[in-house]
Amino acid sequence: MRLFELAHSKIKEIIKVGDCCIDATLGNGHDSLFLAQQISPPGRVFSFDIQESAIHEAGSKLDAAGLGEFVSIIHDCHTNIEEKVPIQYHGEIAIAMYNLGYLPGGNHSIKTTYETTTNSLLTTYELMKPSGLISVLCYRGHAGGAKELDEVEKLCSVQKWSFEKFEGSNNPTSPVLIVIRKS
Repeated sequence: MRLFELAHSKIKEIIKVGDCCIDATLGNGHDSLFLAQQISPPGRVFSFDIQESAIHEAGSKLDAAGLGEFVSIIHDCHTNIEEKVPIQYHGEIAIAMYNLGYLPGGNHSIKTTYETTTNSLLTTYELMKPSGLISVLCYRGHAGGAKELDEVEKLCSVQKWSFEKFEGSNNPTSPVLIVIRKS
């Protein structure tokens, strides 16, 4: 099973119709589409990206699937989640997904960093409801990717969060999935 499929499997164990979710790294919209399929109607997905091309492509994909109305696409960095997710959803987020690195097919110089990711994870964890789940798919194969994974793991340990780690293979550049559960 590929790691994104494992993340989806873990999420399907707890997600319900009507839940509120975050896609912290919208990218091509695959995770937002997956979340919208699970929660709608009447749920809500808040999806973040800094790239116009990602927003356009993902929006088209969601609209084509008839799910655009359940997803709020926010053109901003995931470090601003707390101020961009309406206050009535604070403490009510069931699922949050992060796909780190760069936009596949996009500009590889525009990518997540450990600073923005760890700051965002701290905020997102506080927005989660008890028993909520955060999936973080870390790609170690690009410059800064291994450091980003190390910092995510360190954050989980320092914060004493309950988390599991799944490696794609023994290759030191293969992706790693971190699944955090809020207690």
